[in-house]
Amino acid sequence: MGLHGDSGRGGHGAAVAVFTAVSVVFILTLPPSLPGGDSGELITAAYELGVAHPPGYPLFTLLAKLAIGVFPFGSIAYRVNLLCGLFGAAAASLLFFTVFRLSGSYAGGILAAGVFSFSRLTWQWSIAAEVFSLNNLFVGLLMALAAHFEKATTAEDRSKISKIGAFCCGLSLCNQHTIILYVLCIALWVLFRLFKEMELSLKHLLKLSLFFSAGFLPYLYLPISSYLNQARWTWGDQTTFSGFLTHFLREEYGTFNLMANMKVELSINIQVLAVVACLSLAKQDKKNLPLVWLFVGMLCIYSLFFAWRANLDISKPLFMGVVERFWMQSNAVVTVLAGLGLASFSSLSKRMLSSSFVFNILEWFSAVIFVLYQIYSNYR
Repeated sequence: MGLHGDSGRGGHGAAVAVFTAVSVVFILTLPPSLPGGDSGELITAAYELGVAHPPGYPLFTLLAKLAIGVFPFGSIAYRVNLLCGLFGAAAASLLFFTVFRLSGSYAGGILAAGVFSFSRLTWQWSIAAEVFSLNNLFVGLLMALAAHFEKATTAEDRSKISKIGAFCCGLSLCNQHTIILYVLCIALWVLFRLFKEMELSLKHLLKLSLFFSAGFLPYLYLPISSYLNQARWTWGDQTTFSGFLTHFLREEYGTFNLMANMKVELSINIQVLAVVACLSLAKQDKKNLPLVWLFVGMLCIYSLFFAWRANLDISKPLFMGVVERFWMQSNAVVTVLAGLGLASFSSLSKRMLSSSFVFNILEWFSAVIFVLYQIYSNYR
C-alpha cells in the first residue's frame, strides 16, 4: 500500500497541469535575446550544425536546431531559450509524477516540482540556452521510470520499462556526463531487482545492452558534422577515432574535475522533509523503501564523488558560478525526498489523530507556502 492507498496510480492530468504552470512562469521570464555563459556557442553550434565544446552535446544541438526551425517567432536565441524553458517544465512534471506515483500525494508532488523549479539555480538555468535544463529533464525521467518500474506488477511490464530505461540512460549521456553516476546507481538497482525476480536472463541482458547502446546514436552527429565541415565555427576534429574520443572524454577540459564542496540552496525545511521521508517510510511504507534508499544512494554517491574531485576555489565568484550549476542534479533528488516526506508526515498524522480533513488542508497549505516562498525569494 502506498502512503495514500492506490491513489498513486494515474496523475497524468496533474503532471500536465504542473508542466503548463511551470512553462507559463518560465516563458514569462525568458530573456528575449542572448544570455551569458556558453549560450552563444551552443546556439551558434545548433544554428550552423557545428560541434559545441566537449563532450559535444549532440542531443542538445539537434533539438535546438529543431526548435529554431519549428518555433515561428522570436530571435534565434529566444527560440532556444524557449526550448530550454520547456525542458525545465518537463523536468518539473516528472518530479511531480515520481512523488505522486510513490505516495499518491498531489501536494507532495507539487512541493517537489515547485521547490525545485523555482529555486534560484534551476530557474536561472532553465530560461537560458544551456544544457542544464535538459539534464534536469533526464534526472526527472530516470527517477520517474525507476518509480514506474518499482510499481510494475508483471514480468512483462518490468521488462518493457527496463528496456525503455536502458535507452533513456544511454540517451541521457548524450547531454551532460555528470548523470553517469545516477545511471550507474539505477542500472545496478534494476539489474538486481530483475535478478531477484529471476527475470534476468542472458537474452534480456543482451537486449538491455542494445537499448542502452542505441541511446548513444546522437553521437554519430559529431563525426558527420566534422566531416561535412559546413559550419563557420566548430570545435575540434572528430573525423578520426582519436579525435572523437578526445572530445567525448573531455580530455581538453579534464574529465569530471569541475565540482567542489556541496552547496545546496534549498531551505532547511525542505532538507528536514527529505530526512523525514527516509525515517518515516522505514516504519510505515516498506514497499517503497528500496526506491527511497536508491534515491538516497544516488544523492550520496553524487555528492561524495564531486567533493572528492574538487579542484576549484569556490570562494571566488567566477568559480562558484561554474560549480554551483552542477548541484541542480542533487537538488532534484532532495526535493523528491522532501515531497515524499511531506506525504508521509501527513499520512502518519491522519492515522494518529483521525483528522483527515485538517491534515489534508495543512498538507496543501505547506506545499503552496514552500513553492510561493521559492518564487518570492528568487524572482528577478
